[in-house]
Amino acid sequence: MGFTLQIEAGDGSGRFTAYVALPPGGHSPAVVIGQEIFGVNANIRAVADRYAAEGYVAIAPDLFWRLEACVELGYAGADREKAFALFGRFDVDKGIADIVATLEATRRMPEVDAAAGSPI
Repeated sequence: MGFTLQIEAGDGSGRFTAYVALPPGGHSPAVVIGQEIFGVNANIRAVADRYAAEGYVAIAPDLFWRLEACVELGYAGADREKAFALFGRFDVDKGIADIVATLEATRRMPEVDAAAGSPI
């Protein structure tokens, strides 16, 4: 099971959440999991949990937070329509900046073994 981490946006515009799953033991290398257009939903959390089970600190940032925080959508019907509408409004440059902020926050986590390699 994971937990939620608060990350400060690099541009100072606010804070966003990221789902974090930790491996069973000690310090580990990290991996950043990119969300789908459906947000950090159960599927993305399960992907992070699987990476953690394989020995990585896995972190999945909420990249839609600037539009709507904590989006968690299904794959059909109205949820699918909303996902595509959010994606259509998504600012890629700000999303990349939020991934950079996630990498910086990940490197500061005591569970992350920076000597094992940079977070991906």
